[in-house]
Amino acid sequence: MTKTIQTNECVAFSKTKESFGGFSNMSSEYPLIVNGVTFPTSEHFYQCMKYVDQPDIQREIIGEKNPLLMKNKQKKHRELIRKDWEDLKEVIMEITVHLKLVSHWVKFGNLLIESGEKEIVEISKKDSFWGMIPQVSNTGILVGENKLGGILVRFRDLIRTEGTRSELVNWNPDHQFRIMFNGEFMEGVNVLEKVQEVGNRSFDYLIKKGAASYPQFALAA
Repeated sequence: MTKTIQTNECVAFSKTKESFGGFSNMSSEYPLIVNGVTFPTSEHFYQCMKYVDQPDIQREIIGEKNPLLMKNKQKKHRELIRKDWEDLKEVIMEITVHLKLVSHWVKFGNLLIESGEKEIVEISKKDSFWGMIPQVSNTGILVGENKLGGILVRFRDLIRTEGTRSELVNWNPDHQFRIMFNGEFMEGVNVLEKVQEVGNRSFDYLIKKGAASYPQFALAA
């Protein structure tokens, strides 16, 4: 569903070097390692899942370290994208973001919490599905479906709540979605207990710090 939002009403990002640029799948600060395979960015992982029946293309994808060049180069293989991709692409993106969080529990978890409570939006020049596009007549107004931002907010809500945080520490992709590389199903990834403890302390501190910075309103007498 297409919606409209003003830039000052959201946490927006468009480049990886910005304050919240780590939310971008293009960020090289969050490589993913699964089954001993290194995906330079979460975008590499996501693109690889388009070609689960084409190991050669998957290897070609991770062989190009620059995510933007990688994404452009693989466009020539569009006719070989898995047939169920359009039905699964949102699920695969959610799986990708979850893996990114599990792989970088403290750093990425902190980034999510530091974004506060506003909607998260990737500003794009042409992608109104995953992100939102500034209007030509008023660049301060963004229009789009913002699917990636919605996924990030859901994970932020879960990690902010101690009761649901524990649901995130294990990444075990359902085989029905065929999360595969080089002809093999991806194995699960778990957050080490000590890393969980460090993360929990950091998350709780940031949550309390953020709450203290919000204006407090007393009830009228």
